[in-house]
Amino acid sequence: MTIDLPSTGTEHPPLFADLEQCRAWQKALPLTNPGQAQAYLARQLGLLNRFTVAAEVRLAMLETLRETIHFVQVEGAKKFSGKPLPLAETEQAALDAVHSLWQAQATGYLRCLDACLAGDAGVSVQAALVCQRVLAALADDHADQLRAGRQPDSAHWRLAHAAYASAETLGVATLAVEDGQREGQAPTALAAYAEIMLLHTAGLHELTARQQGWVIRWARRWSGKLQVLSAPPPEDVPALPLCVDLDSEEPAGFKPQSGPGARWLDTAGLRQSLNKRASLLAEGGEENTPARLGLGDDCPQPACGEILRRVYLRWIKGGIRRRHDRHPFAGSCRFVVGVEAIHYYLSGHQPFQPPGSTNHDKLRREREEIATFGRVAPRFKDDHSRNQGFQLESWEIAEDWAMLDQSSGGLRLVRSLQQPGGRFSIGNLAAVQPAGSSGLLLGMVRWALVIGDDLAAGIQLFPGKPVPVAVRGTGVMATKEAYRPGFLLPPVAALNQPASIVLPSGGFKPNRIVEAWTKTDTVRVKLKELLERSADFERAATEPAD
Repeated sequence: MTIDLPSTGTEHPPLFADLEQCRAWQKALPLTNPGQAQAYLARQLGLLNRFTVAAEVRLAMLETLRETIHFVQVEGAKKFSGKPLPLAETEQAALDAVHSLWQAQATGYLRCLDACLAGDAGVSVQAALVCQRVLAALADDHADQLRAGRQPDSAHWRLAHAAYASAETLGVATLAVEDGQREGQAPTALAAYAEIMLLHTAGLHELTARQQGWVIRWARRWSGKLQVLSAPPPEDVPALPLCVDLDSEEPAGFKPQSGPGARWLDTAGLRQSLNKRASLLAEGGEENTPARLGLGDDCPQPACGEILRRVYLRWIKGGIRRRHDRHPFAGSCRFVVGVEAIHYYLSGHQPFQPPGSTNHDKLRREREEIATFGRVAPRFKDDHSRNQGFQLESWEIAEDWAMLDQSSGGLRLVRSLQQPGGRFSIGNLAAVQPAGSSGLLLGMVRWALVIGDDLAAGIQLFPGKPVPVAVRGTGVMATKEAYRPGFLLPPVAALNQPASIVLPSGGFKPNRIVEAWTKTDTVRVKLKELLERSADFERAATEPAD
């Protein structure tokens, strides 16, 4: 594949045209204001990329600016990483700025790569570094796109394949170079290329922002474990290879490829490393903590082991197989997210009121309306919903959806980004009402992703018809505990699902007895097993307390 770059000239020079000028300009950057420094860097790199300058001088300036670029990009990514989707206007602007700077940096190195392929003696001796830098910039851009709930487009894959193919042509794909921004294995063009493919296959859109950070770090650290093969390995190998076609615009996958551009990324070395760490984590002990095993100081158990097993399946075994078959289905679906909003709609558009409470503002308003109109104005409920930001949205069901070892079913929902609607994150409590069903079904957001001009979400459904309740703990220590919104779910014998309760986050303790109140009844249940946990709720199996 060829690398298409715009022509250069001298009509619009940047503020620096040699290494000395570049260093002087860099010192004047306002790094205390990373956003402003980022804009300055993007502007000058854009001008430099269209300016005629010797390839070795261009490379020297790019290397000088690299650490500063990394600093402002890390700061910029904080503005959109882990934010609910769809991104707010300021968050989207931050993502666009980060993406533009990564692209400008990659384009600068691509110009140097173009000179290497043309046999430029001034830069050819550094061909290994140039190829690695192009692919490292694309890997950084890829990671930030994933952090924002997006997938790179075909142009990204075209550039990645072309850069790696160029490294093979130059014979430098496996030559190690110095790179202070990457830890672990000695950085090579192949390692940076493998990092991009590991990021793609990891399924980061199904993980929280914190978990995404772990996997991004692991992909960077262990990408050097992969080896490239020009022919497929034996079929009975325990580690499936990642297959890629360098002549395509598609990422790597586990589907076999053919043709001159076909390559196989051997994951045997990665399998051995992951297996070793997973076994040691399972053993436990002071010597087998995630930090000591190179997984990170911010990776607590058992979450670290769970995510490690998850990426093992995605990187080594061809992905996570589903317990339940998908069944294509199209139709409309009502969708609402958030504990209080769901409680409002399940309660018949009634604001949450704890037992014994009196809404004095409501009483005053009703008295005024009775005195004026002779009745209570019906608009109150609509006003409350609008004022609280509650909204039942109209989505499309793309297909039935199921999650391995998580539930018996779920839905994949899609709506246009142009359609007004709320924002949500992975782990949020959600409720859906497919067309033709009698009421809202309770579930949680398992993944979210922007695909082109659409926003898609995978919803895991909880079995049973939910009943909105006011819930609180019991016992001496809970006498002053406030009632909070919750939901009771009945047992479903056909799915072997026990009765359960949805509690506020932090409410679960084994064998704890909680009180669930409705306007017609109060029940006491004992908490047995934690079934789901997220930042805004917990779902626990229950049994009668009496």
